[in-house]
Amino acid sequence: MKSEAQPFTLLTIDQGNSSAKAVVWQDGEPVEWVRFSDLDIEALLPILDRYELEGCAFCSVSHNDAKFLETLRRLLDGRLVVLTPALPLPIKIRYSSRSTLGSDRVAAAVGAVSLFSSEALLVVDAGTAITLDFVSADGEFLGGNIAPGMKMRFDSLSRYTSRLPLVEAAGEIPLFGEDTLTAIRCGVERGMAAEVADAYRLAYARFGCRRVVMTGADAELLSKLVMEKGIEVTVDKFLVGRGLKEIYRQDITHD
Repeated sequence: MKSEAQPFTLLTIDQGNSSAKAVVWQDGEPVEWVRFSDLDIEALLPILDRYELEGCAFCSVSHNDAKFLETLRRLLDGRLVVLTPALPLPIKIRYSSRSTLGSDRVAAAVGAVSLFSSEALLVVDAGTAITLDFVSADGEFLGGNIAPGMKMRFDSLSRYTSRLPLVEAAGEIPLFGEDTLTAIRCGVERGMAAEVADAYRLAYARFGCRRVVMTGADAELLSKLVMEKGIEVTVDKFLVGRGLKEIYRQDITHD
């Protein structure tokens, strides 16, 4: 039984396309963050040993490993919430194919709304793929766009052409490429920034959206290019975990 002095400690796990991100939250604030290339119970045991967890919220864009989830559920005495299309949410989903909507997109939207309630938001996750989703001021997920992420674009230019080199994201980004390396870097990174800016302008014109909330491995780099266009961007690398935290709280409240 927890004493009143003990913090509310929750684990969130976001299983993405390339890696899994685990965040430990105490009283709503992140206190530890770990990235796993391969997620298994052995990898999580140090976290489970270090903290007295209230529970765990989990989402995955790939398949759910039934054995892993069952073991985790047992170790947490059943206090595991898995984000599925059937789970009640703090926001409304207005998406025609709810069963195929990525759980990370849902969690990121919930996380953004928890930071900026009653605002129209463009929620951007710049990871393996880049997703640009719109949430209305009434807390309705209205849909969005999916496109290749930064690394995928660099890789594809090298892979599907005979002479273009593989370029790293870090480096000089002039307004226009001055050689092949900067031409590719500008084309990929400024092109992605232009996609975000275009989505923002459409959302602003139709819904009065004035804020972009961004997360993902490439969020810091991409956000700087978007802000050069005079668009306000809030970067939160914990956005998906923040949303999972809110979803967990709602789920236990409704039990």
